[in-house]
Amino acid sequence: MRKLLRLIKNFLICLKTGSKPLHIGVSQIVYEKMFENKHILVTGGTSGIGLEIAKKFLSLGAKVTITGRNIDKLNAIRNEISNSNLTIVEWDISDSKVTDEKVNETVMKMGKIDILINNSGIYAPNSLFDTDEKLFDEIMNTNLKGLFFTSKKISEYFIKNTIKGKIINISSVRSIQGGAEPYGISKWGVRGLTQGLARDLIKNGIVVNAVAPGITASGINGINIENNAYTSSSLDNRVATPQEIAEIVIFLSSNASNHIIGQTIVCDGGETLI
Repeated sequence: MRKLLRLIKNFLICLKTGSKPLHIGVSQIVYEKMFENKHILVTGGTSGIGLEIAKKFLSLGAKVTITGRNIDKLNAIRNEISNSNLTIVEWDISDSKVTDEKVNETVMKMGKIDILINNSGIYAPNSLFDTDEKLFDEIMNTNLKGLFFTSKKISEYFIKNTIKGKIINISSVRSIQGGAEPYGISKWGVRGLTQGLARDLIKNGIVVNAVAPGITASGINGINIENNAYTSSSLDNRVATPQEIAEIVIFLSSNASNHIIGQTIVCDGGETLI
């Protein structure tokens, strides 16, 4: 009886407001089948976080393309992983003039793109007073400009092909901490762009989010956790692993997170609470 009354009430509301009933199907993760027939583009996938993201997607049945500026390194990764679902594309993300060409090349090689992981990035510890224009431009062109134009082209591709895709940006805790250095400024831009893309693209069924790692053991900062994982910067006194960041990316890329829109998920061991 209660169910019938609820249905009648909802029907009357729809008649009064002119709205249509909304039905929601909440997805739960079936890990071993989660990304079968999905096509993933991971920029900057030859080391660190990007490489672990690619490996995780491959382990879950996805077809993955990784990009990098060094073709020898890309070939070495492909030979090391030895998985027929892995494709490589030589691509300097900072050069926006080749973005259309490289996206088209990726689509030709994979057949489709369902999820974009914007991982390419340059880190430099330089402060305000030891940063020159050349370094500033180099960091911005990769971390922000390259991410912008790659996201723009992929979004156009999603919309043209009616693909309800996902875009996951790899940001940093620097995106929520004040900073006057180019790396931190670029990551502030990534956080704002994540929110703007999410707001503008959700009407097309495209979901955009970001992950903000704290200090992470990767090639970008030369930390080797086999030697020492300690850091005084976080409350748990250790750095993150690339595998931990990959797990968050996997969740945000899955249908289990479809109601998370425009968020930056922080994984920093409590660093931003200090």
